[in-house]
Amino acid sequence: MIIGSRALALVAPYLLKRKPRDFDFICSPDEYSKLMKSGIYTEVKGTTEQKKIATDGNNFFEFELALPGTSAKLADELVQRKNIGMDKIAPLDLLFTIKTSHRYLKNSKFFYKTLGDYHLMKLHGAKVRPEYKEFLALREKETYIYAHPSLLKDKKMFFADDQIKYIYDHDSIHEAVKTLDKPAYLYFKKDDYEVNCDRNKFEALDISIKIAAVHEEASVLALERSLIPLPGVLSPEQAWRLAYSKVASSITSGWFREFAYENALQILKTYPRDFFLKFEEGVKKGLVKKLAKAQEED
Repeated sequence: MIIGSRALALVAPYLLKRKPRDFDFICSPDEYSKLMKSGIYTEVKGTTEQKKIATDGNNFFEFELALPGTSAKLADELVQRKNIGMDKIAPLDLLFTIKTSHRYLKNSKFFYKTLGDYHLMKLHGAKVRPEYKEFLALREKETYIYAHPSLLKDKKMFFADDQIKYIYDHDSIHEAVKTLDKPAYLYFKKDDYEVNCDRNKFEALDISIKIAAVHEEASVLALERSLIPLPGVLSPEQAWRLAYSKVASSITSGWFREFAYENALQILKTYPRDFFLKFEEGVKKGLVKKLAKAQEED
């Protein structure tokens, strides 16, 4: 079964804004074995038990084997067509479901490509059909094989294991780059917690405050993990867009991450271009506070 951009080019070419570079298939182990015996393909490095990569000398082909208990096997069973083997083409909604299953993938170099595809497909009516929900759940389980951050801990523990050398107080950076009368997270912070947030409070807010919250989180992340410790490596906008990709994928989880991803077009369009200038001004005025440990090292 053909999946990926090659399949999209066949079932909905108006949704593909780039030329496909390789070929992606789901096939049975027997089908893969027959292809290898044909002498057309040569298996290359990077293969696993379930995913095989081959070349015909000009193009690369990725074969996902439909092994028992895998999402690939379930997808193969969902696509019931008269043709068999490589002639089967995944329908649009299944392609969208596959895209949905890895939209939050951690540290993905294809984050913005996936984001663009997801929203364009969704805009044109693609959806996760009820019969695909079991497949989606299994696919996500196979994709997200790492733990997501928990907000049910105090601030010190929340930032303890990210290997970043912090120089300035986190909350004071929020105060400096805020776009509202107070840091946006304070509008929905859960009572008696330092970093945990209340979904009901968030849902009740105007969308402008929700977007400001995402803007602010990405701004602070860009500062703490790029612009402050690694000056000059990235521009403020590059650092912010990288940070946004983390906010909308792996540095947050649950409903906040979902909002950040689902509202990406509006969030990116209104990117806060002055956040770095606000930070620098905050440092000059003493609004941004140095941590005691950083002061000792000066």
